[in-house]
Amino acid sequence: MAEGHERLYAIRPDEGYFSAGITADCEQVLMGLFCPNLIAFRFDREGNLLGSEQRSVPFFRDVTPPYDMFDERIQPMIATWKAEMGFRPATIRVRKFFSDEHYIGIEDYPSHFHEVVSDPGADEEEKADIRGSIELWDKDGQFVLQWGNDYWLDGSGRVVSS
Repeated sequence: MAEGHERLYAIRPDEGYFSAGITADCEQVLMGLFCPNLIAFRFDREGNLLGSEQRSVPFFRDVTPPYDMFDERIQPMIATWKAEMGFRPATIRVRKFFSDEHYIGIEDYPSHFHEVVSDPGADEEEKADIRGSIELWDKDGQFVLQWGNDYWLDGSGRVVSS
């Protein structure tokens, strides 16, 4: 499978599940709901992860999952945080990162690709299909953003499947 350590992964703004943009300090930000909190990952101009911060969503303490990420009470909280950052929507380009604490980050391929290819008992035809898919993913620049779900993004940063 392809190495992605120097690759920059594009993530477009307002894909509906998370927001991407630039702050007044020229940091790149990927933010959104990760229940029961809002979370923001900050990156420098070169796409290196600087860190993350969270804000509690108080009313989720009294709600049992599944949480509604489109709950109208969340939008003002996100808007306030964006205003504090001087956030403006933009396509960001970041390096591969992964937060074990939140299970949020970038992977080059869906996890089942590796599972099938590395399984000695897997059908050879299925392995060949996965290898063909890997070639297509590499050609198209696709990748997976784990964010409470696995979102498949194309090379332009648009969510194409979840």
